[in-house]
Amino acid sequence: MDIPPVGADGLRRTVNTGLDGYGTLWNFRSVWNVAALNCLNPEDEQIVAGYGKFLTDNRKALATANAELDKQYRAKNSSRSNAVKAREAFMTQVYNYFALPPVRTELCSNARSLASSYLATKPGDINQFAAVGLAQFEGSYQQFFTAYEQYRVDSAEWDARYGAQYGASQPGYVATHPGSGSGIGAALADNSQPVQTGAVNDPETGAQIPIIAAPEDEAALPVVQPVPGGK
Repeated sequence: MDIPPVGADGLRRTVNTGLDGYGTLWNFRSVWNVAALNCLNPEDEQIVAGYGKFLTDNRKALATANAELDKQYRAKNSSRSNAVKAREAFMTQVYNYFALPPVRTELCSNARSLASSYLATKPGDINQFAAVGLAQFEGSYQQFFTAYEQYRVDSAEWDARYGAQYGASQPGYVATHPGSGSGIGAALADNSQPVQTGAVNDPETGAQIPIIAAPEDEAALPVVQPVPGGK
């Protein structure tokens, strides 16, 4: 996974960096769209309802933003065709960014909160609402990238210190554990079983190591190999 670099302001340079008001509104529309398509639990119904109302209430503002962004891309490209391709390429990056699986839980949580707020009281300034909302979504992605970067550092340090003796910490797969929740005890109590989605060969023993799917309603955190002797 490519991790966005950190800028001089201490924030990572992502698809949400350096946007003007039109770009902010459009990316906000995009992240709400992604949430409406991917947050499908019963408690997420308000996300779709809020998104539909947002589109209806702000049809004119969204049309203006779309037209202005088209103008910007045409000004930066030699032909209309190239402008369309450039904008489509960027929007593909935007949707892929917001659909990042490890941030799904936070995406849906933020979208539920935002949708509830919108449905309760229509914002007086949609551009301000979009700016605040997009920053809230972006914060979850920034936190994930920082945590994942630290995980890679920790994993590399473990490999450097113990890899020769115990093997690499990540031989082609990632073990996960729930970041929160009632844990193993509750799973045993309700007779739930983990779902195996595949297997990999251990490079040293040849044993088949199962790959277990992490439930979407839990925050799955990478597991770094334990340090022998608690050192």
